[in-house]
Amino acid sequence: EVMLFGAIFALLLLASTYRHPSSVHAMTMPIGARAAVAQLRSSSDKILNLVDVAKCAGWASGQQASILFLPECFGFIGGGGQQTLDNAEPPIKIETTTGSESSGDVASGPLCDVLASTVSTYANVECNHETASLPVSETTLNALRGGEQVSLLVGLKTIARESGCWLSAGGMHESGAPPAPASSETIDGEAETCSQPRVYNSHVIIDNKGIVRAVYRKSHLFDVSIPKVNLRESATTAPGEEVVVCDSPIGRLGLSTCYDVRFPEHYVDMVQRGGAEILLVPSAFTIPTGRAHWHTLLKSRGIENQCYVLAAAQVGKHNEKRKSYGHALAIDPWGEVIADAGGYDGVGTSGVAIDNDSSGANEEEEAMSPVQVPSITLCDIDHEKMRSVRERMPIQQHRRDAPIKFGC
Repeated sequence: EVMLFGAIFALLLLASTYRHPSSVHAMTMPIGARAAVAQLRSSSDKILNLVDVAKCAGWASGQQASILFLPECFGFIGGGGQQTLDNAEPPIKIETTTGSESSGDVASGPLCDVLASTVSTYANVECNHETASLPVSETTLNALRGGEQVSLLVGLKTIARESGCWLSAGGMHESGAPPAPASSETIDGEAETCSQPRVYNSHVIIDNKGIVRAVYRKSHLFDVSIPKVNLRESATTAPGEEVVVCDSPIGRLGLSTCYDVRFPEHYVDMVQRGGAEILLVPSAFTIPTGRAHWHTLLKSRGIENQCYVLAAAQVGKHNEKRKSYGHALAIDPWGEVIADAGGYDGVGTSGVAIDNDSSGANEEEEAMSPVQVPSITLCDIDHEKMRSVRERMPIQQHRRDAPIKFGC
């Protein structure tokens, strides 16, 4: 049934010829430096989420991108903290390579077959609403759901190998984190010490052979209470302790995740000490904070560090508790937005809207997604432009650590 699905799926896709000319944004630069930035609307269904990633990877491969960037929570968004804990991945380790061999296992099985078939099919079709919205058959889904527990990492490795693209998996829940500090509770009249288990929110880089090259564990956790947003990420997530950079086909990547973007010192550190050239900010921004700060924060990180900023994003309604702002962005070292996948405040540079009235709706009236999902936008990294900007205004050389002096 799974293989039959692949064949039928391919025929349906190839029959779809409609294309929005602006649904994929690209500049004219060397192919090896091309990046694809994804925008998703993930759910609690890992299988459907991985299929959407496979679609994006196929599109990216077909457009000669060498790396695909995925948003935070690309593989799972649940309705509560316990769901997050229950669906965490096993601990993730950086893998070694020996020649062309990977230290990781090459997985197989029905889900891997579907993901590989989806990648190869989508590499030959246009990125548009018709192809994005083609469903997986219920028969196939039921067959896949009846198998073993879904591993996001195994699925990603399959997608990377099949597409030939590196993957920036912008945030997945990883077990093995230290528990929350113990607290005392009274149970049946007796005081007991309780310790809450936690996970890491991990940003993983996988190369085109399916090898894990880097793991960054989100260090700044989203504990906020503002109108319409009351979240405490630290209740189920432990902070990471390391700043991480990683070489890739498009340049040196500086890894971060979502709320990290509000801490500019994190990015200055990656650039000054780590030599980062492309800053990654995969996110699932809320609608209120996105409308207030998303574009401003990302442009600021690009300007002050003279780097490209690539920010894959979640968009739309994930469940009854959670919606995301959207607007996956690519920003150049001068702070110019060169690609915007659109979201609740307009269609960006994509020009593709599902609900033309959603940009003016209030939060209660907003659609499942105001723009196409899944989708990719393309950005070509111009290293000569980055070098020129840095030479003409050498900000990194001008930074100073002056002592502070308090006046009377």
